[in-house]
Amino acid sequence: MPTVLITGANRGLGLEFVRQYAANGWETLATARDPEQARELLELAAKHPNVSLYELNLGDDKSIRELAVNLHGRPIDVLLHNSGIYPRDGQKIGGIDFEAWLEAVKINLFGAMKLTGELLENVAASKRKQIVAISTSMASIKGVQRTSGALGATAYQYRTSKAALNMAFSVLAKELEPRGISVTMIDPGWVKTDMGGPHAQLTPEQSITGMRKVLAEDPRELSGKFLGHDGIERAW
Repeated sequence: MPTVLITGANRGLGLEFVRQYAANGWETLATARDPEQARELLELAAKHPNVSLYELNLGDDKSIRELAVNLHGRPIDVLLHNSGIYPRDGQKIGGIDFEAWLEAVKINLFGAMKLTGELLENVAASKRKQIVAISTSMASIKGVQRTSGALGATAYQYRTSKAALNMAFSVLAKELEPRGISVTMIDPGWVKTDMGGPHAQLTPEQSITGMRKVLAEDPRELSGKFLGHDGIERAW
């Protein structure tokens, strides 16, 4: 069976990705900052022998390199960048929390790019050769014009870090095209997680089921695209 590596696998979307890929028989490499404290993830690993847990802090270069060393020579069919942070405070001009902004860029953009660089040969050695970034419709510049209400109306740190991720991964798709490596950005929709809140439209199960269906298509046809969990292309 193919192998998937999922970052931020201890809760929310990441945990549901682990649950579904593991149940489908995939070799599932699940990362978290502190796997030993991730109770639900530990329960999944105990239930499924095809789930392996790894420590990873995307804000720590040493942690990223250590993971790459541990996985040296192991093909990874799907490198799934799910981990991300969403600062809540300091969202109004004149009172913006710039430290939180820097942290969002460090994790959401730099962390994903650094990990991709460290595990690129693992992906290249696989059959699917697929890199995926969980993005958001909030990264759509066109979509900002349709935003209303206070909830998420500004979200400077999160929106810009994810918009930057989209641009970086779009460039990466072109760079890696000659090697047959696919790079895709996907929007999970508004999901009932700690980040999305209780009033969101989708359950994690619905969102991940949709995304997995989209990502199961020919990776070469998906590369460079910004898609939704429903398979519809999102506006940039």
